Amino acid sequence: MTELVDGLPRGTNKSLDRAGITEQVIRRIKQLLITGELKAGSRLPSERELAERLDISRPSLRAALKALSVMGVIRSRPGSGTFIADSIPEVFTEPMHFLTLINRTSAGELFEARRIIEGGLAELAAQRAKSGDIATMRAAIESMERLRDDPAGLIEQDMSFHRALAQAAGNQLMSGVMETLTRLLYHKRLETVFNQKNVDGAIEGHRNIVGAIEAGDGFRAKQTVNLHLDDTLRNWEETQRVDLLPVAQAAGDSDGA
Repeated sequence: MTELVDGLPRGTNKSLDRAGITEQVIRRIKQLLITGELKAGSRLPSERELAERLDISRPSLRAALKALSVMGVIRSRPGSGTFIADSIPEVFTEPMHFLTLINRTSAGELFEARRIIEGGLAELAAQRAKSGDIATMRAAIESMERLRDDPAGLIEQDMSFHRALAQAAGNQLMSGVMETLTRLLYHKRLETVFNQKNVDGAIEGHRNIVGAIEAGDGFRAKQTVNLHLDDTLRNWEETQRVDLLPVAQAAGDSDGA
């Protein structure tokens, strides 16, 4: 049986090739995750010990760890060490953000993707939610009520609600994708909550969603999520039209001058 030190095999005779050292270290880490010798939240050995285990120089190891950090696979915690990420959004967020930038993904496309994913999660949540999940969602709604005049705080509770909904669905992969989309839409969602009418509608939408989930009605849960997200997109589009109106008016005045 292989002796492990902090989840890594002791005694590696074969040195890594110096060419492509970062890629090879990443492959080694992947293999340890596949075998279960490293898991979400696992603490990596010290830099010195890890370099010895992999039989590479510490500068080479730092370069590989930096790449893993940028990918969101590992996180450094000052005073505690370096750890494998313990949630899917940590790994998904940056690559997906780059994907949206490269493809010039519109807000409409992000909302559409979230609608497809969260509608399905709501349907599953209606089948699988436990009393604690329902309580967490209702607590988030009550917090939203108290934070009507605090847009940032209100949106944080909005995210807590949708996170609880996703967790109630019991599908970690799709919950992670949904959480990533929610993060990418954070600033667009924030733009909609300065209008109290929008806030009223959002809170009512959340109450309808949790009511359908608690009733175990998957079809209604999916429909209420879709209606809620459609309203959110329309509200955001309206804020964009309002913001652009003064610009359009100024351009018209300039043309007529």
